[in-house]
Amino acid sequence: MKRLTSKTLKLNSIIYLALVPLFFVGCKKDPVVKDEKIDTVTSIEKPIDTLSAILRTEKESNQNIVTVDASKMPIRLNLEIKNPDDQLILKLENLDQPEIKGYINTQKPMNLRFNQIRMPDNTFDGPFSQTIEYNTKQKGEYWLILAKSNMADGTPVGKFFVKIE
Repeated sequence: MKRLTSKTLKLNSIIYLALVPLFFVGCKKDPVVKDEKIDTVTSIEKPIDTLSAILRTEKESNQNIVTVDASKMPIRLNLEIKNPDDQLILKLENLDQPEIKGYINTQKPMNLRFNQIRMPDNTFDGPFSQTIEYNTKQKGEYWLILAKSNMADGTPVGKFFVKIE
């Protein structure tokens, strides 16, 4: 009986010794992780500069004309149409690339599209949608005419963003 008790004690001692490291590992606290918010957009993309590309702005009756230097592509503009019958003419001076790509992004649903494009030889093409991809066969001044679509509902009044590349 004495032998059985000593074997049991040895076995219990070994079990307890094996459980001690598990106890310390189980009670170990994880390091506190701080939730830091990092603004990755500003470090990846250039800020939208609506003034550097604009050469001049004009207003003729219901046409708002914004002239930009196309040699500084891509062009990003925050614009606004205030009256339902207004048009926005985006004049691209010094265009010397094989293709124009344009995108309109509105803050709220708007009836606004690229209606027409005017080439340097005074010919027109269109209508388009809120995006345009157009092969430019000539160098010079192109006009992108933005206005409402008469075939759609909604108002063309509001703020919007235009990107031309």
